[in-house]
Amino acid sequence: MKAFNYKRLLEITNTVPSFRGNVNRFPIGNRKQNGKYFLRRDEDGYTVFDIVYGEAWNSTEIDRLEYIRLKLEHRKFARTMGVGRQNTYVLKWKKHTTVDGNWVQGKDWEYHRRDRGHNIVGTVRPDNSFEFTKARYWQGDRCFLSQNSAGWFVTDSRRGGMIFYDNNDQQFHPIWKGMRVNCDTMEAITPYEVVIHHVDRKSGKGILSKYEHMFKVSEVMLKAMDLHAINNTCAEIVDELLGVGAHKQNIGRMKEYTEHAEKLINDAPLDALLLFTLAYEVRHVGYRMRYGMNNHTDDTPENIFMATKRRVAKEIYKQHPEILKEVSCGIGKRYPACDWGVKVMVNGQQVEQIT
Repeated sequence: MKAFNYKRLLEITNTVPSFRGNVNRFPIGNRKQNGKYFLRRDEDGYTVFDIVYGEAWNSTEIDRLEYIRLKLEHRKFARTMGVGRQNTYVLKWKKHTTVDGNWVQGKDWEYHRRDRGHNIVGTVRPDNSFEFTKARYWQGDRCFLSQNSAGWFVTDSRRGGMIFYDNNDQQFHPIWKGMRVNCDTMEAITPYEVVIHHVDRKSGKGILSKYEHMFKVSEVMLKAMDLHAINNTCAEIVDELLGVGAHKQNIGRMKEYTEHAEKLINDAPLDALLLFTLAYEVRHVGYRMRYGMNNHTDDTPENIFMATKRRVAKEIYKQHPEILKEVSCGIGKRYPACDWGVKVMVNGQQVEQIT
């Protein structure tokens, strides 16, 4: 982040004129790119710089009376000026609640005011540190930060969220709101520890022993089939369990499929495996079954079997967190991708990684 070096920004404020209309708004680079700038302000007696990339809409919840007042005020402004306000507006929607995992619309209204403002992506302080100030960085934000750094900002779901790595792999960090790094070296000023979860294979093998027979038998049977036969078999299984034509219905049936699959593990191993495949939407088998699609795919029975086996194991492991063990990966080092969760610890407390 050498482009955000504190001395460089300070020199710009002393030698480069600010943008018209704001004495504290200065360009980071090319003046024609007026959506990329920084703001100068004082904090605790020191000058700090807020790095801005474009605009952001900030939402504030308000009560009904305030909503009505602002709505009337905006209408009066529009009638007088012939155009609506460009930097603020109000809106309302009905509140939603969750019932049995489904969104249900309520009867009460929720009122909000939205104001256009600066999209501040971070703050540069006198110790030449950059602080990440947002709870979420969108693709454009990450691209902007990468363009001004000797590395890349990306999101990686298997590494917990947003991360940074440099071109030489010397620095590798998870990013969270409030984290501070050195603008020149990208070394973390805020000390932290990355903890990942690994499956204890010995314990995991014992938990999966219940499905061993299903995996062995269905592997042999599935590899002897082609995609057309797999589609027909899936359709027959679903229609037999749920009624004729049920295989064509685009309905989420994960719970039903898994319940039936658990009952068939020993008596009908192939049926059980394919029900797990449909329940977890493995490799679009369910989609092909519903619409009778056998062409335009490079899928194979072997891929379907292995993907289903991995997904079943993953779902079983989720139900048994006691088999997961924590492994510390230190600070500033590349840590492996992990399906079982990544924790970032700061001063003994877990912080939420930016997504």
